[in-house]
Amino acid sequence: MSLYSEVLKLIRRHKLLAGARAAVVGLSGGPDSVCLLDLLAWMGERGDIEVVLHAAHLNHGLRGEEADKDERFAHELAESCGLPITVARRDVQAARTSHGGSLEEAARRERYAFLTSVAEAAGAEVVTVGHNADDQIETVLHRIIRGAGLKGLRGIPLTRAIQEGSSVRLVRPLLQSRRSQILEHLRERGLSFREDSSNRDTMFTRNRIRNELLPLIESEHNPAFGESLQRLSRSASDAYDLLLEIARAGAERCLSGATIDIHEFGLLHHAVQPLVIDSAAKSATTGLPQFDAKHYETVIELASNGEPGAHLDLPGGIVATRTRHGVEFAKRRPRRPAPRVEAVLKVPGETVVPAAGLTVKAELLNRADLDLDAFLAAKTRYDEVFDFDAIVGPLVLRSRRDGDAFRPLGAGGRKKVGDFLTDLKAPVGERERALIIAVGEEPVWVVGYRIDDRVRITEETRRVVRLSVEEERKT
Repeated sequence: MSLYSEVLKLIRRHKLLAGARAAVVGLSGGPDSVCLLDLLAWMGERGDIEVVLHAAHLNHGLRGEEADKDERFAHELAESCGLPITVARRDVQAARTSHGGSLEEAARRERYAFLTSVAEAAGAEVVTVGHNADDQIETVLHRIIRGAGLKGLRGIPLTRAIQEGSSVRLVRPLLQSRRSQILEHLRERGLSFREDSSNRDTMFTRNRIRNELLPLIESEHNPAFGESLQRLSRSASDAYDLLLEIARAGAERCLSGATIDIHEFGLLHHAVQPLVIDSAAKSATTGLPQFDAKHYETVIELASNGEPGAHLDLPGGIVATRTRHGVEFAKRRPRRPAPRVEAVLKVPGETVVPAAGLTVKAELLNRADLDLDAFLAAKTRYDEVFDFDAIVGPLVLRSRRDGDAFRPLGAGGRKKVGDFLTDLKAPVGERERALIIAVGEEPVWVVGYRIDDRVRITEETRRVVRLSVEEERKT
């Protein structure tokens, strides 16, 4: 089968251009992108696809005169095909300095941001890029070396949203075609292309895999190793899609917003639990944080054996906190210098504490009017209830002091607040800024963590004070 027929079959089978009136073609000038542009333009001429094409070339500013020649080549090629082209230049080194990550990651971010902007300006629903089967093979092997799970073994997807929340689809029509097929097509069509000298630079891990490791494995161990990795990728993708369907059903049972019910979570198969964690974390932020196997393991351990108040700092600015009945995910609060705080609380009423940027709401209830189970199921780490009659004297919100000690609920003894927070592995910054609700000198609540056992609700409780600590409301 010719490359033309193979790619057209893939486009039709997976509906890669379905519903698209226009498509942007990422044109670097390398063999893959030149082949892709030629195939799509040829398909359009023959009436096999009905999509208006628009080429796009980004000069990353990394290879000096060589990059400038790539830019001119891409411009001339698009013009020779009678296609419009958008060309831009980005300072990838500066972008890397600003946003961090490797040079490859910075170039990728800039490239996709550029392609998205071109698609939006051109009214294109689809962006096509030239990743091929060899890229897929190299990606899967790279991830195996780094220790990927099932999710990582899927490799490069055939299609996805180009950016989180975007309606523009990124598609890869050459993803199941080998590089040798692409080069043969270019020879048959008499098409020239540009070679990127950085593809030979062994400073990059991907290049060492492409130019050294894969040839060694295929020559010394298994000449069909590349095809084996492709099959592994497709099998992993199918299995992961099935797990996603199962996880959606599981999430309906154990997720409430960004909080996981630990009982229902514990009933799920361990292969599904990471996907439910993803769903909970996504509810707490924009985008999907990049958790790895270690992060999932620590969250599962927190759900299984964590103490209420214990929490984890996770990628993407997420904090996972163990509550009595769940694990709550939320955006990490910005770190502030530790202010010295001391304010007598109005009970009942609201107390604004400017030094802490907080408002404390206090309600006084009859015990019979409190549904304790419902409160505990819905509470955040900044809500608590106390036996009001066990409190002698005014409630005070204040900064933690050296030597503060209390009887943590359920711990069975007296403990210094500093040691308590250290045992829970609270971040150093949070330990420094910890706030206390105290009666006299005695802490009755380490805010966000645990109340004192002596003020817990019991069968003898007649009156309850409910406290909520909130970010200060702006007026």
